[in-house]
This record gives sequence, C-alpha cells and structure tokens, in this order.
Amino acid sequence: MLISAGKKRFLIKIKESKMGNSFKKMSFKSKLIFSFIFVSIIPILLVQSISYFNTTSAMKENVNELITYNLAQTEKNLNTTLNSYMDILYQIYTDDEIIELVKKINAETDSAMEISLLRDKLSKLTNSKEGIRSIAILSAGGKTAFYDTLTASSLDSSWMNKNFEKSEFYRNITSSKGSVLIPTSYASQLGDKKYYLFHIANKMVDFNDIRKDAIGVIVISIDEDIIYRACNEVDAKKEAKKSVRSVNFIVDKNGYIISFPDKDLIGANISLYDPAGTNGREDEYTAAARKISYFDSSSIITNSLTSEKNGWIIVNAVDQSFLFSKVYMTQRLTITFGILALLFSIIIIFYVTRNFSGSIGKILHAMKTAQEGELSVRVELDDDGDEMSAIAARFNKMIYKINKLVEEVRAATFKQKEAEIRALEAQINPHFLYNTLDAINWMAIEKDEHEISNMLKSLAQILRYSVNKSNSIVKLREEIEWLKQYIYLQQTRFNYSFECFMEVDEKVLDFNIHKLLLQPFIENVIIHGFEGINKGGVLDIGIKGWENSIMIVIRDNGKGIDPETVSKLNSPDDKEITAKGSGLGVSNVFNRIKMYYGDSGSWQVESETGKGTTITLKIPKL
Repeated sequence: MLISAGKKRFLIKIKESKMGNSFKKMSFKSKLIFSFIFVSIIPILLVQSISYFNTTSAMKENVNELITYNLAQTEKNLNTTLNSYMDILYQIYTDDEIIELVKKINAETDSAMEISLLRDKLSKLTNSKEGIRSIAILSAGGKTAFYDTLTASSLDSSWMNKNFEKSEFYRNITSSKGSVLIPTSYASQLGDKKYYLFHIANKMVDFNDIRKDAIGVIVISIDEDIIYRACNEVDAKKEAKKSVRSVNFIVDKNGYIISFPDKDLIGANISLYDPAGTNGREDEYTAAARKISYFDSSSIITNSLTSEKNGWIIVNAVDQSFLFSKVYMTQRLTITFGILALLFSIIIIFYVTRNFSGSIGKILHAMKTAQEGELSVRVELDDDGDEMSAIAARFNKMIYKINKLVEEVRAATFKQKEAEIRALEAQINPHFLYNTLDAINWMAIEKDEHEISNMLKSLAQILRYSVNKSNSIVKLREEIEWLKQYIYLQQTRFNYSFECFMEVDEKVLDFNIHKLLLQPFIENVIIHGFEGINKGGVLDIGIKGWENSIMIVIRDNGKGIDPETVSKLNSPDDKEITAKGSGLGVSNVFNRIKMYYGDSGSWQVESETGKGTTITLKIPKL
C-alpha cells in the first residue's frame, strides 16, 4: 500500500510537470491570451466581491453614523420642543396673580368667581402655543380649574376624572422636586380623529412661604403629534408619506409607547410585541416597527438613544431593503459592466497579440541572423511609435554600433601592439636613475658642492618613495619624512621665499595613511598660493588626533582663492574644477579621499582673496 501510494504521488508530479512543460512550449501569443484570460477573470471576480462587501460595510457604517447623528439631533429637537412648553408651565406656576387665585380657591368654600377668573387666564395661555389641548390646576383643597379645547366645557375634562386630585398621580407630582412628564394616553375623539395627549406637570407653591405644602398642581396636556413632528420633522399640515422608510418613535423607560406613527399603538407596552421576552429590548423595537403600515419589508434595522434629561428612549427604525436598494442596483450594474468589459478586453487582446507576435517574430529572425555572424541584418517594421517599433529601431542601432565597435577594436588592437613594442624599447630601469643620481652626488661631494649633494639625496629619496607602490598605505611618520624632503627641495628651488612650520602629535605618527595624499595640497600652496611672492610666505601644517579621526590642517598666507572656486571645492560632487582648468590640482585628491574613506572622510576649504587659504582634512584612523 505504501509503495502504491508513493507511485501515485509520483504520477501526480509527472502530470504537473507535463502541464508546466506544455505551458512553456506554447507560443508567446497563446501564453499571452491564456494568461490574460486566466488572470483577468479572477481579479474581476475578486474586485466585484470585495467591492460589494466594502460598499455594503461602508454603507452600514455610514448609516449607523447618520442614524446616531439623527438620534442626537432628534433628542435636541425634542428637548427644545419640550422646553418651550416647560417655559409656559414655569410662567404659570410663578405667576403671582394665579398663585393668589389658587390660594383663595383653597381658602373659600364658594370660589366660583376665582375659578372663573382662573379659567379665563388658562384659556389665554392654552391658545398661546400650538398643540396645547388643556391646562388644568388641581388645588390642594380638591377643587379644579381647567380649560380644555377638546371638550370646550368648564365641567368635563377630556382626560381627567372627578377624583383625580386624590389619586397617586397628584401625590407623585407634589412630592417631586421638579417638573414631571406623564406618558401619552388616549384622551378623546372628535369625529374620525382620535386625540392622544401627554402631560407636563409641576406643583404650585406660595413663594412668600415656600416651607408650606404645595397649594396645588398644574398640568399642561399637549397633543402627541407635537413630539412626533419634533422627532420626524414632518410638516404640521401634512402626514408622513408612505414613501418614507425611516421613522422615529418614543418609548418611556418602563416600555410604554409615548409617540408612534400608528396612533392606536400609543400607550401600549413594547413587550407585547415580544411576549417571550428572550430577544431583548432591541427586538421588541423591531417587532413594534413592523406594525407601521408603510413598512413592507421584514428586514428592519432599529437603533435607540436614551435621553439623559427625561429618560425617554428615542427609537429609529429603517427599512433595510429600501436603504440598500441602490447598493443592490449598483452591484448588478457593476457585474454587468464587468462582464462586458471582460468580453471587450478579450477581443482587444486577440487583436493586439496578433500584431504583437508578428513584430516579435521579425525581431527574433533578425537576432538569429545576427547570431550567425551576419551583422548587416536590419529589422523592418512600420513606425507606429509603439514599444516594438522602438525595440526594432534600437536593435538596428545596436547592430550598427557593434559593426563600428568591431572596426574600432581591430584598429585599437593594432595600435596597442605598436605601443607595447615602443614602451618596451623605451623602458628604463629605475635602478639606472638611482645609480646615476648617486654618481652625480659623489662628483658634487668631490667638488665641495654640499648643497647640491643634499638636493640630490633628497631627490633620490623622493623618487624611491614615489615610484614604489604609489597607492599603498604607509605610516604617517614615513609620509611626514617624505614631505620634509619634498618641502626642502621646493624651498631650495624657490630660493627660500617661504617658511614651513610643521606640528605633529606624536600619538598619531604610527597611524596609517594613504601614500602621497598630502603632496598635492603642499604643491598647490607653493606653486599657486605663493605665486609672485619672493619673500615672507608662511606654510603651517598641523596634524593631530580628533575623536576617531586624524585632523590635518594646511594653512598659508598666500594669494587665496575666489569664493566661487571655494564653493565648488567644498562640493563633493562638483566636476567643474578640473574641467575649467583652474590649476588648483586638489580636486583629484578630494576624489581619492571620497574613494578611500567614503563618508568617513571629509574636507573643508576656507579662503579669502589676498589673505590666504586653510584646508582642513579629516580621515579615519586606519
């Protein structure tokens, strides 16, 4: 069994290998078509899927943000609306005249006149603001004065029974420290229209003696439609349109419906729509929202916000299918256009590959011909300005240059051989120069020309040091000894027109430095800096250790350098110094520093015309 399983795996590998070889053996045109079709379909499907999920997710996030914002704004509108009625309530229970009338009603047995006066005042306040259906004052003595626009009666209220002042409701209001909101309930019906009212109430006290008990309770009854419009921004003269698929309704903290599009549900408890109570308050909101007549979809999204001011819960319900209808339509359009784009792309790729593969065939044929040694071959393509035409043009130029280079190589090879022969003929052994200088030195000694003898010795030392491995690394002390010989010869040559002072820290003498690194700077000072100076030239050379580097300062009191040249010398990438032939001869040394030490080596040139030049070099310790 193991052997057979192993054979099976082996056969699979062979098949995979054959498939790979088959693909490799396909023509370029077939590969291009196959690859495009294979690669384009998968990305399109992925893009469609990712686009759909991202769009849906982004839409949901945006909807949640908008709903959250809408709920916050709704809470503000609701509070603003309620505050406007609270102001009227405040105006009543702080009115001195009304307080005096209530006190008289409590004190007198027959208070019909005071109740009548009080009712007149309440009628004016009732008509002062839209939505107020009734204002009632319940005195502590059990008497009632009210104005009710629904009943238009001084004896019968649309919502209050005769023993209302003795109820727990009255005691709750008088014991409350502030205003009380009373949930919405059915009040009355005029014709086909049912009226649902919610109430705001506050106890009345004698402000001249606030320690006494309340003298009564004032209750303002307001049409539920007022808070419904505040929550849904519906025109007061128009009902909510059935095309609207988003609505806000209000539930109190005990679950009783305060405001709702379908008025028959007002006053019912929200738990009635989820009797099991297992799915939580949010599902109860969703179940209640499905009772709205113009919500056709079963997929409804609900969000809620609890008002910190009064504890009412504002619920937003949105029809999900209506909300995402445009997303679904966009998805269908995207898929349709994607399929059309894919078909169009396949047609284009067939057309392009046919021309493309023809051009490639011509170029391959020309390459094979050139490979066989026929360098006069040329590729003839229509100059369409595309990449294949550019490749063909460059191939023709390349063949032309190859022909030219072949001829140049032949000529250069011939000239090189001639130069090698001449170099061999003109080669002089360095030992011949040293021996000759030594012979001249002894002749100078015999004739008591000791200065000439010293110059010859120095020159011989300079030649030996310079010729032997000119790019090698030496000890700093060797470089300094060589510099002394070189400066001595230059002083002699220029009749001691300048002095040289050298100060070297002994701690750095055994550090390594590249050979002949400093000579071009010294030569530049002597040849150019002291040009025209017959006496008084001063050359200072200071070398010391500085952190992990060797700092070399070369200072002179010569002619100086103009600012433009100084700027170019301080630029590590400037190539114009040597190109313009300034004669300074130090740019090559800067290039050597950059080549030897990279970013670890640096230089700084400071100069002022007529006042000399200072060059500071920093190279790492080797």
